[in-house]
Amino acid sequence: MTQPIENSDIRPQDIMSAGSRYIKQTVIYYGEQRYITFDLYLRPEYEVSGDEDVMVITKGFEYRPDLVSFDYYGHVDDWWRILEFNGMKDILEFKTGITISLPSFI
Repeated sequence: MTQPIENSDIRPQDIMSAGSRYIKQTVIYYGEQRYITFDLYLRPEYEVSGDEDVMVITKGFEYRPDLVSFDYYGHVDDWWRILEFNGMKDILEFKTGITISLPSFI
């Protein structure tokens, strides 16, 4: 059985911070219970510019890309961009000893 999907009149900027990866998505209702969710999120392709800084994740930053975002960019909102730029899909991949690149476009 197909679940009904319909666009909502909810604007993402009214329910989340401007730094969210979903800010440009459409909010939709899904299913008979009209659950609120977002349409499909496609990860962007990132190009290496050569201006990126590199760091090795230390024990204090393990599983905490938000702390790296805060220390490097001055706010926690871009933790997900650090993961995406480094091809990581989950914070459990953000482990001690791994070398990551910090994108300069943020």
